[in-house]
Amino acid sequence: MSLETAAGFSARGIEHSGVAAQAVEELGRAGLGVSESAASYTTGDMQAAAAYMIARG
Repeated sequence: MSLETAAGFSARGIEHSGVAAQAVEELGRAGLGVSESAASYTTGDMQAAAAYMIARG
Protein backbone atom coordinates (compact mmCIF):
# COMPACT_ATOMS: atom_id res chain seq x y z
CA MET A 1 0.00 0.00 0.00
CA SER A 2 1.38 3.41 -0.88
CA LEU A 3 1.64 6.27 1.58
CA GLU A 4 -0.88 8.19 -0.53
CA THR A 5 -3.42 5.36 -0.29
CA ALA A 6 -2.81 5.01 3.44
CA ALA A 7 -3.29 8.74 3.93
CA GLY A 8 -6.55 8.57 1.98
CA PHE A 9 -7.83 5.73 4.14
CA SER A 10 -6.81 7.61 7.26
CA ALA A 11 -8.66 10.75 6.14
CA ARG A 12 -11.78 8.73 5.34
CA GLY A 13 -11.58 7.03 8.73
CA ILE A 14 -11.36 10.37 10.51
CA GLU A 15 -14.31 11.68 8.46
CA HIS A 16 -16.32 8.56 9.30
CA SER A 17 -15.59 8.99 13.01
CA GLY A 18 -16.84 12.58 12.87
CA VAL A 19 -20.06 11.59 11.12
CA ALA A 20 -20.60 8.73 13.57
CA ALA A 21 -20.15 11.10 16.52
CA GLN A 22 -22.74 13.47 15.03
CA ALA A 23 -25.15 10.56 14.57
CA VAL A 24 -24.75 9.49 18.19
CA GLU A 25 -25.39 13.05 19.33
CA GLU A 26 -28.52 13.26 17.16
CA LEU A 27 -29.82 9.96 18.53
CA GLY A 28 -29.27 11.27 22.05
CA ARG A 29 -31.29 14.39 21.31
CA ALA A 30 -34.06 12.30 19.75
CA GLY A 31 -34.17 10.06 22.82
CA LEU A 32 -34.46 13.10 25.06
CA GLY A 33 -37.32 14.41 22.93
CA VAL A 34 -39.17 11.10 23.25
CA SER A 35 -38.71 11.18 27.03
CA GLU A 36 -40.04 14.73 27.22
CA SER A 37 -43.06 13.81 25.10
CA ALA A 38 -43.83 10.81 27.30
CA ALA A 39 -43.67 12.98 30.41
CA SER A 40 -45.98 15.53 28.78
CA TYR A 41 -48.53 12.88 27.81
CA THR A 42 -48.42 11.40 31.31
CA THR A 43 -49.03 14.81 32.88
CA GLY A 44 -51.93 15.48 30.50
CA ASP A 45 -53.47 12.08 31.21
CA MET A 46 -53.24 12.65 34.95
CA GLN A 47 -54.87 16.08 34.62
CA ALA A 48 -57.66 14.66 32.47
CA ALA A 49 -58.28 11.85 34.96
CA ALA A 50 -58.40 14.32 37.85
CA ALA A 51 -60.84 16.58 35.97
CA TYR A 52 -63.03 13.57 35.17
CA MET A 53 -63.09 12.47 38.81
CA ILE A 54 -63.96 16.00 39.98
CA ALA A 55 -66.73 16.37 37.38
CA ARG A 56 -68.09 12.95 38.23
CA GLY A 57 -68.26 13.83 41.88
